[in-house]
Amino acid sequence: MKLRLLINGTLIVVLAVAAVVTFTHQQETIAHVRSLLQSLDPTLAALILIGLFVLASLLMFPVSVLMILSGAYFGLWAGFGLNLLGFITGASITFLVARYLARELIAKLLPAKATAILDRLGNHGWKTVAVLRGVGVIPSVVINYAMSLTNIPLTTFIWASLAFTIPADFILTYAGVAGEAFVNGGDLRKLLIAAFLVAVAVIVAFLLRKRLIKT
Repeated sequence: MKLRLLINGTLIVVLAVAAVVTFTHQQETIAHVRSLLQSLDPTLAALILIGLFVLASLLMFPVSVLMILSGAYFGLWAGFGLNLLGFITGASITFLVARYLARELIAKLLPAKATAILDRLGNHGWKTVAVLRGVGVIPSVVINYAMSLTNIPLTTFIWASLAFTIPADFILTYAGVAGEAFVNGGDLRKLLIAAFLVAVAVIVAFLLRKRLIKT
């Protein structure tokens, strides 16, 4: 038990330190990722992108940044597909690592009230994942760790996460495409469409949050 606790503690410390370093140098990190993708064969770049999604999820780095970069590099549909694959792969691995390697330690680090809330949320199954993914209250990378502490099965977590992340995935991918088109060709139309889609997503998330609070 002590050995397992030591291993779990070491894992959490390593991830925490890596996350702090990543966020401290966020702009440099984004620039390095972009230049890395541009210098590689598309197939290899796709595999590396998926690996970066896994790493970002474990370190709680915003995967939205990767989705935008993917859209800019791979285009709308290829980027959209890779973003879905990368997102769900990273979310699933993080969920499994947290549940089976660090669950006890994470639970001890959380306040008792937070743990009780997570227990209640777990009783609602896929609806909990749908609400958390859809309303945008909590960053997706935090949701991966939080849901690992509930009794929600992995399969439910995967399909619900995938289904209710599709809209945001598409919008972020399109934002990357639009940004690239504007920078390289001055295409303002796509940029305005992307801004409109983001605005609609924010309004829908707000309305969903409002309804959730009432219920």
